[in-house]
Amino acid sequence: MTRVSRALCVIARAATVALRLAPGRGDRRLFLSYAVEVPVAAEFDRLTFWMADAYAARLQLAGLAPALAAPSGDWLSSVDPHLLGREVVSTTLDQVPPGRMFLKPALLKLVRAPAGVWDVDEFRRAALADGADPRLDVQYCRRLVDLDHEHRFVVCGGQVLTGSPYRVAWRAWSPSLRSDRSPEAATFVGQAVRALGDDCPPVCALDVAWDRGARRWLVVEANPLWASGPYSCDATAFVDAVDHANTAGLGRWAWRAEETQLARARAVEPVLAVGEDRATGYVEFAD
Repeated sequence: MTRVSRALCVIARAATVALRLAPGRGDRRLFLSYAVEVPVAAEFDRLTFWMADAYAARLQLAGLAPALAAPSGDWLSSVDPHLLGREVVSTTLDQVPPGRMFLKPALLKLVRAPAGVWDVDEFRRAALADGADPRLDVQYCRRLVDLDHEHRFVVCGGQVLTGSPYRVAWRAWSPSLRSDRSPEAATFVGQAVRALGDDCPPVCALDVAWDRGARRWLVVEANPLWASGPYSCDATAFVDAVDHANTAGLGRWAWRAEETQLARARAVEPVLAVGEDRATGYVEFAD
């Protein structure tokens, strides 16, 4: 069996960022995992976790989760509507008013209830069938927007470190994806971060896009960086920010798993600290 301290497991295409790390980070290591097991506790001080939120929920149940930073489920609805270009309402699954609207889980990904235009009753049934707790944080918007030139930016300490397009003209991200509006997107996200001030998460993946109908840029959402894909962001800046996201989860920015996540985590194999794991891997930060 391969020792986890020397293993490299690329979980998904996005993880190729781990192969492009610049040297000079001492002996810290990036830990990639979507699996059940966690490394031995003695390793934790040397690890930076880049993982799915489902894995983070397992760490939380085991009492081993680092101080992960993340925007809360209701953060988007607190943002100035001028930056959003629409009114976003945060509530819980059991409290969404009737009607047809754009609906999405605030932070989770549900296979049966993805973000999109839904009849509320249909969305609720689909989410519950997918194991969602009735108290699941959700967001809805009655104004439908037609988005293009969607970009992800890495924000850390009030600074925009790097960015990448991820959907242009209905084409999803690939290494060859380009947008002729990337300079505009970068200008807008810089303005948005300055406008948010202290209400900007200390570190996050901030997504912006061009609204075709209103012909303006808007903030789409913010996500935990430690659970986000980098697309073609600068690898060094991305990983530096993920490292910070492992320690910046304090006060209002502290990530905590929702009950839906915890219920799923309880349903899988018990989380055990193990020294070896074929489904996880490290990437060395050192030269």
